[in-house]
Amino acid sequence: MTALTTNPAPAPGAPRPHLVDVPTDHRLQARGRRRDTHRFPAATYLCRSVAREERAVAQQALETTDRSASRRIGGLGGVVALLFTAALVVLATGRADTRPGVLALVALGGLLVAAIVALVAVLRSHEREHDVLAERVRMYDARLLELRPRR
Repeated sequence: MTALTTNPAPAPGAPRPHLVDVPTDHRLQARGRRRDTHRFPAATYLCRSVAREERAVAQQALETTDRSASRRIGGLGGVVALLFTAALVVLATGRADTRPGVLALVALGGLLVAAIVALVAVLRSHEREHDVLAERVRMYDARLLELRPRR
């Protein structure tokens, strides 16, 4: 009888090794946004065509994420510019000398701070999503290089 090879279990709290071809859930976890049906990536070690298909799916997901993030960032940037312009208009017209003008400036300032915080949050979440998806694309590129026919 042959002996079975075993891998020792990692110690609690120790980092797990990154296995390239294990099926994992590549859906991005996001609050409030609905995601597509769960999809396991195929075993790319089987052949080049499978690796090419998986790379195309990963590249498409990366492009989709970049497009949606640029729309959100552009919208929030427009809101920030609009609020800043409104504050400048209140200051330029001289209405900041009255009590309603001061309250308007305070409200515009608070909204401006909230919009900037939202913009930073969107930028950080997009950075994380982009890094994960770009790593997937790089992984499939590396797999394609490994599967390159040897002559």
